[in-house]
Amino acid sequence: MNSKTWNEVFKISSQSVNARGVLGLFGLLNLLQETAWMHAETIGFGAEQMTRDKMYWVITRQKVEMKRWPAFGETIRIQTWLRPPEGAFVMRGFKVIDSQDQVIGTCTTSFLALEQATGRILPVEGIRPWKDLIADELLTLETEKIPVRGQYRKLAQFAVRNSDLDINQHANNAKYAQWILDAIPYELHKTLKLNSYSVNFLAETKLGDTVEIEQSEDDSSETGNGGSTVYRGVRTSDGKNLFTARLNWERR
Repeated sequence: MNSKTWNEVFKISSQSVNARGVLGLFGLLNLLQETAWMHAETIGFGAEQMTRDKMYWVITRQKVEMKRWPAFGETIRIQTWLRPPEGAFVMRGFKVIDSQDQVIGTCTTSFLALEQATGRILPVEGIRPWKDLIADELLTLETEKIPVRGQYRKLAQFAVRNSDLDINQHANNAKYAQWILDAIPYELHKTLKLNSYSVNFLAETKLGDTVEIEQSEDDSSETGNGGSTVYRGVRTSDGKNLFTARLNWERR
């Protein structure tokens, strides 16, 4: 296997489907993360190596688009690759491919390298010989800046628990999407189909934090059979904005 382009195959299990019997956003984000993790292990960015290098990676932005959501029992292949750094950011692309070799989804994520002791942003140019790691695949999506300010209304709040933490002792990035999904009324889950998800990660969330999920009243819209809804997460202890996210959807 060409280490510049990595593939992982998954069978959609009962543990990763939602109430409609298809892979949900939270399940997909975990599969994307697993694929990126496995690729990172093969190119010298694994967890143990990062500890030795006294650094870690954080996702800053992510965008996912899905043409369709695979059902329970389907087998999919997720392909990932790295693109050349853009300033301080490293870019990773993904394709979600079904058993008929049809691309049913795409994703782009951007990362920063941080120093473990201080959280300081590290310059990425000298971290690795990027020309030996980057693939020729293009990124099919551009991540977007999602507004933070404006009028928002509270939907729900969640405490960061032990099971939410990743290896860096921060809330796993997929949990942000799960909090949004859990804050949305179930009736909407039954009537709306998610087409894309974008998120900006603004601050790290740790054990003991309480996060309020809010919906924008300024940047959400509905036209025809579809719409766009913006959310943000706010830490209740200090009012800090932790993330913003946009969900694009259509009615079934």
